[in-house]
Amino acid sequence: MKRARIIAAVTIIVAIAAVFIFLKTAYVVPVLMYHSIDYNDNVSKLSVNPESFERQMKFLHDNKYNVVTLAGIAGYIRGGGKIPRKTVAVTFDDGFYNNYEYAFPVLKKYNIPATIFIITGKIGEKGFVGWKEIRQMADSGVVTIGSHTVSHKWLPSMGTRQLESELRDSRALLEEKLGIPVTELCYPLGAHDERVKREAVKTGYKCAVATNPGRFSPWNDLYAIKRVRISRTSDNLFVFWMEISGYYTWIKEHRDD
Repeated sequence: MKRARIIAAVTIIVAIAAVFIFLKTAYVVPVLMYHSIDYNDNVSKLSVNPESFERQMKFLHDNKYNVVTLAGIAGYIRGGGKIPRKTVAVTFDDGFYNNYEYAFPVLKKYNIPATIFIITGKIGEKGFVGWKEIRQMADSGVVTIGSHTVSHKWLPSMGTRQLESELRDSRALLEEKLGIPVTELCYPLGAHDERVKREAVKTGYKCAVATNPGRFSPWNDLYAIKRVRISRTSDNLFVFWMEISGYYTWIKEHRDD
């Protein structure tokens, strides 16, 4: 009887230890990836309905999430310490005008910081923000402007000179027009390799985001920060809660395998 109790106690201790190890190793700080905030969510996986977006930001605000800038995430990674509970970052790719029209007012309303990555070659084109909107968002105190390269092309296939130009020229133009440092990069389509990462470092970026570089990519790589794509499935706030839990990336990577 005594032996059975000892075995049961040991089993419970091992199970608790396993849970703690899982919670520590599987956690990936959630960096949310948005694209369009518009009414095309019924046909595009890259669109989120404006009303859904506001509900999501309100959820973060009302439930007291620690919403930080991407620079804040990079700071946690560099520091190597424990990341505060319920930490989240918000990012947008491409620089669509609807980010300014629908997302920006919500970000200001709930005082939620976000990074918007701009394709400089598309500034002012139909459907994309112009310099007036970019400056207004950059001056707001809630939006950080980052680079999404000049042309949004596949970086790993480029020659060295073209790659240098895509990273350098986009950053230089944004800094010239806005008068502020631009130190955050988003790889087009998430595509990168070690050469691209080295060039990002050389060009002066302090961090770079990917999409989902895979289960064998460390969560704390400053130049391949993992993100969670938010789409119409996140209209359901329970799904959204799962995505911002910190464990969704682990689940998705193992599910996809």
